[in-house]
Amino acid sequence: MNHFQTAVFHAARDPNRIAISDSTKLLSRLDFVHHVLRVAASLQAMGIGRGDRVCAVMHNSIDFVALYYATAVTGFILVPVNTRYDHGDFCHVFEDSDPKLVLYAPEFEDRISGYRQGADEGTQWVGLTDTLFDAMPDFDTQTARVGAVDDDEVSLILYTSGTTSRPKGAMLTHRNLAANAMNYQVELGITENSSSILATPLFHIGGFGVLNGPVLFAGGTLHVVGRYDPETLLDALKATEPSHLFLLSTMWVGLTDRPEFADLRFNDVNYVQTAASPLSEWRQDRIRKVFPNAEFGWGYGMTESCVTSIKNRTTQEIQDHPGSIGYVWRHVAARLVDAAGQVLPGTNQVGELQVRGPTVFAGYWNNPQATEDVFTPDGWLKTGDLLEFDADGFAYFRGRAKDMIKTGGENVAAIEVEQCLTEHPQVSDAAIMGLPHEYWGEELVAVVVPVPGTQPGGDELQQHCRARLSAFKVPKRIFIHETVPKSSSGKVQKFILKRKLMEQEARASDG
Repeated sequence: MNHFQTAVFHAARDPNRIAISDSTKLLSRLDFVHHVLRVAASLQAMGIGRGDRVCAVMHNSIDFVALYYATAVTGFILVPVNTRYDHGDFCHVFEDSDPKLVLYAPEFEDRISGYRQGADEGTQWVGLTDTLFDAMPDFDTQTARVGAVDDDEVSLILYTSGTTSRPKGAMLTHRNLAANAMNYQVELGITENSSSILATPLFHIGGFGVLNGPVLFAGGTLHVVGRYDPETLLDALKATEPSHLFLLSTMWVGLTDRPEFADLRFNDVNYVQTAASPLSEWRQDRIRKVFPNAEFGWGYGMTESCVTSIKNRTTQEIQDHPGSIGYVWRHVAARLVDAAGQVLPGTNQVGELQVRGPTVFAGYWNNPQATEDVFTPDGWLKTGDLLEFDADGFAYFRGRAKDMIKTGGENVAAIEVEQCLTEHPQVSDAAIMGLPHEYWGEELVAVVVPVPGTQPGGDELQQHCRARLSAFKVPKRIFIHETVPKSSSGKVQKFILKRKLMEQEARASDG
């Protein structure tokens, strides 16, 4: 089963029902199917066939969603490119994926021109126009009804966030995407009466995988926001008031920081979700007041697991299990292992989460070693994250296996200190890391982003931590920054931040 097949199914049942919209147009279910077929036919006319990579450099749009669906019609592989990448990562994606076609929006013309020079002569570079996808479809009946791919063929290559290294291309199959969508339908009760707003970028797995793709898969309605900013999103919310809304934590921060947001009420929204990093309690409270009838959802997942593996269904579940991120979904198998790789049999033990099931990816594109490294010999995906399960089966995120700082012989989980710091009313974001130190081994330091209009002091924040943490978990130094570098999914890129701090230290010692 694939997404295109379900679109055809829903169009046959109720062809005139709205499937997708943006700020300028509405497409019925049948119109959307026809548009997907035109997109597939247009790419086919450019010589794009099964297995060819097509890079897409663009903001969210109906065309972008149609490209996701068109992969099932002719078998090409879509490579959504993170428009926030720097020059090095941009070049890396183009070189690694070796695309036959690069589609780009006009606003990226200047950036693209710099990469075309010296690029492979076999790559076509095509700018998007209003008439680009106007080719008339001429597919056989079978292809036009269910597509022309096997479930285990690769649909997408999504380059991972790269919080620790250069991005790797995660290969997601049609089966992965369909299994994830069905998980959402079963767990959250998504139906053809559901609707959502797509504001999270489609170059991130959360853009299509969390709520939005599943809503379309179920026959619901999707409203596309071209590019996120708080004002545009608020306008879309007022105009559509969807049943479901997923935003990355950074997006929720942007909304909750706006003074007018607290006075709004969206009574028809019944489910809101966040991901990527924790939100402070006051932000959660504000969101619950603005969406008074909505369940508040957390979620855990990664690109390699086709996004969601663990999630809650209701707000009450999290209130009954404070600090939890939810439970393992029924189509996902999960286990915890210790540092030696031995399975932990009981509850209330911290170990690395490993998962397997129909949503687990096919491996990394063009990188067999990384693929081998991320799977156990018996086929479990190593997430690299430390979790704990309670007696009720609810999971608690305890940090990243590699995000442990060893200072003075003690292990410190970065997330514990980060959560402590973000509980301070003047702290918007925090990142904990270890810097090389002759005495401590690693010196525990913090980088803090203050809430706009505030000026928290380092001494004050250290006192805040001392009142809540063991002494060895209190940062030795606290740096105040206006921003911290983040990946497209909103995760702090600590390897960049750490490098900058170490360069700053080196300059100071040289001076």
